[in-house]
Amino acid sequence: MSILKSQLSKNLKELRVQFCQTSAASKGVREFVEKNYTSLKQANPSLPILIREASGAEARIFARFGKGLENKVVVQNASAQDVEKALEQLVKSA
Repeated sequence: MSILKSQLSKNLKELRVQFCQTSAASKGVREFVEKNYTSLKQANPSLPILIREASGAEARIFARFGKGLENKVVVQNASAQDVEKALEQLVKSA
């Protein structure tokens, strides 16, 4: 089952997606957010999902878990499918 159609880990406290609005290296992340934000939010209505666009920013996803643990994955030049796989691994990392 895709992570997009299920509830994310109960230990996950916040999800942050950071990318550049215009760079080619962030294209996959932009596509992922455009196609999947709504389904992620519907499956996880109480989870803060923050989308941060900044000119020249490196494409990254941060997951904050309980007790202040935070993990990140860099998704520069990744396709939308690769971004989904990276998110799945990130959520499982705690």
